[in-house]
Amino acid sequence: MIISSFKSDRKFSVFSYEASHGLLLLRSGKTNEHHTRIDVLVRDVRAMEIRSWFEGFEIKEEEREYLREFRSKPIEMVEPGNKVYALRGRAWQGFIVGGILLTHEDDGEIMDRSPLLGPPLPGVKPVV
Repeated sequence: MIISSFKSDRKFSVFSYEASHGLLLLRSGKTNEHHTRIDVLVRDVRAMEIRSWFEGFEIKEEEREYLREFRSKPIEMVEPGNKVYALRGRAWQGFIVGGILLTHEDDGEIMDRSPLLGPPLPGVKPVV
């Protein structure tokens, strides 16, 4: 599902990043309290400031002026069609400059491929 914001109190981590297509996958796995996993995918990522894991966070689409407060000058990375997402967690904030934001919730296992990434390419074997 394509969205412009997402909020959760669950623990998430940066699960994967595919540099060739800029695919950033954040994942919250199943726990005793939560019987589903949640994937959040941002496509066409150009710049980001993010923690490797976080408990409780919000992603919200913002205007590009939001980026002015970051010392890394990410506003220079914004191209036509890119979106700016503010990341806010407990006592931290960051950003993602990229394309669309998608979420999916299912009962898959932590290492199962995300449906948001589509099927694996023919002939490509997973790294074990």
